[in-house]
Amino acid sequence: MARKKRRLKNADEALMGPKPNYGPHNPMPEKEDLRIREYRRATNWFYYFENKKNAEVVCQNYAKTHLGFTKDQINNLKKIQGWKYRMGIYPHIEMINNGWVGEPLNQKVFDMIKDKLIAADKAGSKIVKEISNKPKPVVIPPAERTRRKLLETLYVEYDEIIVEGWFEENYTQKFNLYSRFKGAGFKGNAIEPFRRMISIDYETIKDAYEKTCDQAVEAYSHISKANKKKILNQFEDMFKDMEKLKQSFRAQRIPRAVKRKTSDEQVKNLQYLQECDESKLASINPVLIPGKSKMWVYNTKQRRLTEYVTTATDGFLIAGTSIKNHDEKESKTATLRKPEDMLPLVLSKTEKQLEKFWKDITTKITSPNGRINKDCIIMRVFE
Repeated sequence: MARKKRRLKNADEALMGPKPNYGPHNPMPEKEDLRIREYRRATNWFYYFENKKNAEVVCQNYAKTHLGFTKDQINNLKKIQGWKYRMGIYPHIEMINNGWVGEPLNQKVFDMIKDKLIAADKAGSKIVKEISNKPKPVVIPPAERTRRKLLETLYVEYDEIIVEGWFEENYTQKFNLYSRFKGAGFKGNAIEPFRRMISIDYETIKDAYEKTCDQAVEAYSHISKANKKKILNQFEDMFKDMEKLKQSFRAQRIPRAVKRKTSDEQVKNLQYLQECDESKLASINPVLIPGKSKMWVYNTKQRRLTEYVTTATDGFLIAGTSIKNHDEKESKTATLRKPEDMLPLVLSKTEKQLEKFWKDITTKITSPNGRINKDCIIMRVFE
């Protein structure tokens, strides 16, 4: 009879003994000295093999089930560092969870566990209050950030160069808004806010020049009409730069990539005839169509043969029951007088040979409309 292979103990198990667990299967020692020794071994075992995260959960569960902690109180425990409440009580709680009853796990130990968790709850509650009372950071909207930056940079330059120039009777100062705008790192969303900032001065001077507002006329009475015109020209130059900036940002905008549907998704709603016994034809799988450049389709009811051609880089696309991207000039369709003679040629000839196919067609050749219906056999496709 073969001997049962003994399981070798690892070094930790040999040193610390098995995991503590008590009950009928493993009764606690009756003698006091042996109970104390076993209790020390067991608590040391849990301390030695302690997993910090798991130990915190064990302590929180004890507070909930044995001390009646509320959800808010458990959240308070989670706000403080776990070692502040698990150290010194976790091994004892594990002893309770693993069936130890009686000395040295006495009322004094239970009180110690309770006091420590209550103290942790109070400490966590203070942290929660501090967090709730802490003023929330003010979130500045992007538009307001742009406006403030304009006021601090571009508008200051405009005021120093253009407006200050008027006081010095210099009405021809140049203000290259285009280069200054780019140099300050502004984007297209800053153009209109800056226009609104300087439009106040522009409208006032325009009113004074055209004499449509008495107050404006009086305010700028010290400036001659010719010089008012020069000031308006300064604004016109800036407005022109704004239009150039718009064009520049529009040209630099990266177009969004169009998400193409898969072949299966494109042909999901396509109606076609899978097989025709009378014509002895069967359709190819329509998932082969998207991306191809040539396709032959035969309408069994109308006896109409169609060659679709596309020069688009994406090849054919299918939307519902329509073929997209086909070239109307290159694509051809015609009614066959003798389909039994012509259709085998479409199936047997190479793509190069089929280029001469339409020379032998005697009926009227027109441009197809791109529709595929339940009478259509999809005969062939080419790359």
